[in-house]
Amino acid sequence: MNTDSSQEQHIADEFDHATHEEAQETIKPMEKAPSKAAAEIKRIDDMHFADNIEKLLQYGEDMRLSAMKQQRTRGFIATTVGLISVVIGASGFGWYLLVEVMIARALGCILLGIVAAIGVYIWSTGSIRSYKKDYKKKFLPRLAKILGGFDYFEKRGINRQLLAKTGIVPAHEVYNAEDCFIGAYKGVNVMFSEARLGYKNKHLDSVFNGLFVLLETSSPLFKGHTIVTADKDMVKRNAGKRWKALQTVNIRVENPAWDRFVTVSNKPELAQKFVNDRLLKELSEASDIFDDSALSAVFFREKYIFLMIPYDGDMFEASDIHVPITTKRHAMRCKKEIEKILEVIDVFDLYDTKQENEVSAQSPHFV
Repeated sequence: MNTDSSQEQHIADEFDHATHEEAQETIKPMEKAPSKAAAEIKRIDDMHFADNIEKLLQYGEDMRLSAMKQQRTRGFIATTVGLISVVIGASGFGWYLLVEVMIARALGCILLGIVAAIGVYIWSTGSIRSYKKDYKKKFLPRLAKILGGFDYFEKRGINRQLLAKTGIVPAHEVYNAEDCFIGAYKGVNVMFSEARLGYKNKHLDSVFNGLFVLLETSSPLFKGHTIVTADKDMVKRNAGKRWKALQTVNIRVENPAWDRFVTVSNKPELAQKFVNDRLLKELSEASDIFDDSALSAVFFREKYIFLMIPYDGDMFEASDIHVPITTKRHAMRCKKEIEKILEVIDVFDLYDTKQENEVSAQSPHFV
């Protein structure tokens, strides 16, 4: 796919401005931000989660079965009425065409029959649309609470202005975000949503499909702009171009399984203080749990951590009305995926005051 060069230059200029020392503009982290404070997230053990998810799955199944029965009833009615409409329309068409020789009325009869059949078919599928709507409005908010106390928003996502400042989001024309979960964990605001990037011309390939995650600390955490990515193609595309202000950071890694990332920063000496084995371990495990995804993380604007996780799995979409809504195994996987995101926060132990007093004055916030 050919990328629009002017658009590439635009995002390169935006990123260059964002990493400049004097860039101080305020950015709202969330599009259509909720007015209330983020709910406090709690880590829950597997046994307690399993009990709660069992009840939720039963609620979801009851909802699905009710919609399926309604759809079958409507489908039977629609088939019957549709056939009758088509037969009457065809009879009228034959009468007016062959007997009365009135072509306009003949065509009108057959047209009315077809329109009536289409109308009852659309009516019969209303239960499917209602089921998908209820899944988003009723099932997912309950799932969000069970997953630790998140608030759920169907059509919200990370602000596109903030995305432009990360330096890793590729050129695109269309940005769609949905199934947004928001909460606060250890004083850090947590926001993640499914995200899709593409072009207005739908025949072109999708640019990105996966998960966007934003962590926002309450106080400054690090200096500079640092990118840690497992996407080697991204490194090739941006090295010396979009990332011209960033330098490669040499990170020593003890476990070869964690040595999959490239780190670049405009303050490499400071990046070495927090891009350590513990962080790379959590990012590697997050990459693994999302089907060996080429995960990327950005640490910027002193208090933001942004994760871009390519992932084709539908984490929060309604199943087909004839298929069970979800499985316990799928729910447990979803829990582990979210916990792995939260464990990135655990890397930065900001709340152990004893340990804060022991770390060096050069790096008071990092463990």
